[in-house]
Amino acid sequence: MSKSTFFSVVIPTLNEEVYLPKILSDLAKQRRKNFEVIVVDAESSDKTKDKTSKFSKYFPLEFIDGKRQNVSFQRNLGVQNASGEFLVFLDADTRVNTMFTRNLYIDIFKKKGSLYLPTLITEERSRKNRVLFKLINSVIELSQSFAKPLSAGGSIFIAKKLFRQLNGFKENLYISEDHNLVQRARKLGVKAKILKDIKVVFSLRRVEKEGQVIVLYKYLLALVYMLVNGDITSKIFMYEMGGGRYKNLKFKEKWSLRGDAARLQKILRKTSAFLVDSLS
Repeated sequence: MSKSTFFSVVIPTLNEEVYLPKILSDLAKQRRKNFEVIVVDAESSDKTKDKTSKFSKYFPLEFIDGKRQNVSFQRNLGVQNASGEFLVFLDADTRVNTMFTRNLYIDIFKKKGSLYLPTLITEERSRKNRVLFKLINSVIELSQSFAKPLSAGGSIFIAKKLFRQLNGFKENLYISEDHNLVQRARKLGVKAKILKDIKVVFSLRRVEKEGQVIVLYKYLLALVYMLVNGDITSKIFMYEMGGGRYKNLKFKEKWSLRGDAARLQKILRKTSAFLVDSLS
């Protein structure tokens, strides 16, 4: 391991020629270059590999052909090739500011932990999104006090020693592998620490593609299923991966915080029905 390599940034990809260059560009602009980047690809059919290679002049970069479309497998494979002491998991459609690695490094040594979660924000800083993500971050933080804490999406910062102790991400899960990792750490007595000054931009491309109500329903359903039944190993709904499906995005529907109580009630009824079926 190079003396300058403290973080190993692991990014799983599938047809991310549009989005991946944005996060790699963010990393290229970091004020502190104490990291390496490992991109683990799942047989992309676009120019993901070509777009990745252009950033090798900015930081140590490895592109791995994963040959399997499974984000847990891809992340685990990335860790096998990681030389950093701390692992930084990011999705291909996330964004960070230029002080990300510098401030993360400082916070890790200040707070003296082995598992951290960032604060999530969006690029579109509308009032609705600010309110929504303030609620999301509050729920994530509050959940750390319970037996089944939640993760901040795929953005997780974890000591490699702890990650190996947990045997990495569970590769048999359909979704919620991020929550599962944080929950297994909790069983070992490790509580994730929330870094309020470390912000990661959460992409709304799935919302823009599928519609806000549909995505909300899926997330609620997954949350209830996980809390009631445990690991989500079966396809409880369609949840496609890969950046190719998000080209030429158009909003499916608009949703305001005030005007859609009926649709929200419908979501809650469906979720409640699923909960009843799960318990019966």
